[in-house]
Amino acid sequence: MLVSSTSACLRRAASSSARANASRSLATAAADLGFESSTVDGIKIATKDIAGPITTLSFVIKAGSRYATVPGVAHALQRFAYQNTPTRSGLRLTRETELLGGSLTSELTRDSIILTARFLKDDLPYFFEALSDVLSQPTLARHELAEIVGPLLKLDAKLADADATFVASEGINSAAYRKGLGLPLYAQATDAISIDTVRAYKDAVYTKSNLAIVASGADISTLSDLVSSYLETAPAGTASSTPASTFYGGELRIPTTAGNLLSFGYASDVSPTFNVLASVLGGASSIKWSYGASLLSTTAGKAYAKVTPYNGSSLLTITATGSPAEITSAGAAAVDALKTVAAGVSPEILKKGIAGAKFDALYALEGPAGLASVGKTLLASGSVPVTSSMVSEIESVTAESVKSLAERILSEKIAAVAVGKVSELPYADELGLKA
Repeated sequence: MLVSSTSACLRRAASSSARANASRSLATAAADLGFESSTVDGIKIATKDIAGPITTLSFVIKAGSRYATVPGVAHALQRFAYQNTPTRSGLRLTRETELLGGSLTSELTRDSIILTARFLKDDLPYFFEALSDVLSQPTLARHELAEIVGPLLKLDAKLADADATFVASEGINSAAYRKGLGLPLYAQATDAISIDTVRAYKDAVYTKSNLAIVASGADISTLSDLVSSYLETAPAGTASSTPASTFYGGELRIPTTAGNLLSFGYASDVSPTFNVLASVLGGASSIKWSYGASLLSTTAGKAYAKVTPYNGSSLLTITATGSPAEITSAGAAAVDALKTVAAGVSPEILKKGIAGAKFDALYALEGPAGLASVGKTLLASGSVPVTSSMVSEIESVTAESVKSLAERILSEKIAAVAVGKVSELPYADELGLKA
């Protein structure tokens, strides 16, 4: 059954070549990343034909939690991935994937639902068809929600509640954005999610206009043919949208036994200055068993800076972990580090910060996570990231712009969250911040 199914995939892919050539736009290449990109039947695609026996294929869908019509519905739709379709049952898909030695994953972010398959190169037609079925014709049966998906939603939420870092991330996003990017990533116990709600959301977001297909280890011609074979009749739809992200700020305190953590941050439009400032502050050493030489290295690994990029917004956070006493000390040290930057950045520190930001930006484009980043950019701009432009933008960051950003964080309202034994954790104003 499996061999005949795979053979059928190959035959249909080959027979569609002429039709695909007529429908696709001229493929373009981004030499610095090695991707070729194209638009086929209204679907944006990009692929990097690298040598090696393994192919990674990602369907990146503009359907993350920020677009949820009902809280938790994006999480439910993501968890319906790889369940039953008219073509094959979820059990059959699992057995065939294992027989071929491949793997299937699904991921939910605030921007996207990402369906990813990794497999031996020759099995591209089979896995492309499988992901296409998940996208275009999931059964979304009522009993699947009750018996399979519902318990998975509860398990995800339970595991997330036991992770202080995740709890803090949810809190900081809620304080920073409120709606949109501030919506919970996972379904909550209070969310009423019906199968009709999931079906309606699927119809709205699983469309050509919300889809980018990105691959590593496949050539553009083969990928184009497969798109024409299996997704030509997918609905065109309209691109998902939300109001422009607004930064509000504020402070949340969340009691939990999952661990102690304090995080504060600031958000604005996407800017490489955020990345350079995060690199200047540092805190996470690049050498094992060493605290590094960044400004936050004085906290001995108890505080670190990070930038989370979203479509239309950059969120810079500084997070402190440990005991309440260690967090209080590390939080104060983080504020002192910001004051140091606000007083002026030396050419040496700026150069190091720019180098770190360039590495982080380019490293984020590696591996399966990199395919998701490429897909998100493809949906937002219509083209794959161009590393030369990314590097140029980061190198154009000035000491004055980094200094100005640090001053804004110190003087303007920020978002803050304390997680854990909150009675012993400091408030933002006790650290000299405004929340």
